[in-house]
Amino acid sequence: MKTPVNVKERPFPAPLARKRGSAFASYRAARFGEILVPTDFSLRSDHAINYAIELAKQLGSHLTLLHVVPAPYAIDYTLGGIPNGEWEKVRHRADQKLDAVLQRTKIRYESVDSLVRIGSDLHEEIVGAAREVYADLVVLSTHGYKGWKHLLFGSDTDNLLYEIPCPVMVTQ
Repeated sequence: MKTPVNVKERPFPAPLARKRGSAFASYRAARFGEILVPTDFSLRSDHAINYAIELAKQLGSHLTLLHVVPAPYAIDYTLGGIPNGEWEKVRHRADQKLDAVLQRTKIRYESVDSLVRIGSDLHEEIVGAAREVYADLVVLSTHGYKGWKHLLFGSDTDNLLYEIPCPVMVTQ
């Protein structure tokens, strides 16, 4: 027969773990000091940003909002990029949208900045950004494809779960 564990012997007893400023809360804040949130400016991305803001408030973390702009291609848009003639306009619109999201976020939480990366591989750019900012957590949104759509189109989020070098929180 096992002896029940005495609550006083636990390293972080339940009442202590819930108090703000406790050793446990400090450990959690240090562990998730940098949160990266990729955005494509969709409603689902906004939802992920909202989750990240609330989490950052509780943990005292710094947020970095990330947007990836497809690389310019001189030949054809179907190669995964944007034709050179349109690229500057696309980049300018992306910068404006990211700045608007950043300003809305700063109203709710001050410790936030933004990052724009340019590349042809979305996964590679998100993983690179996570390494660049030393992210302790990445908060991603999923577009929520189910059934046949999920089988046909796959999920960027599913693929990223295996590539990002830190914990990942997925929102819908």
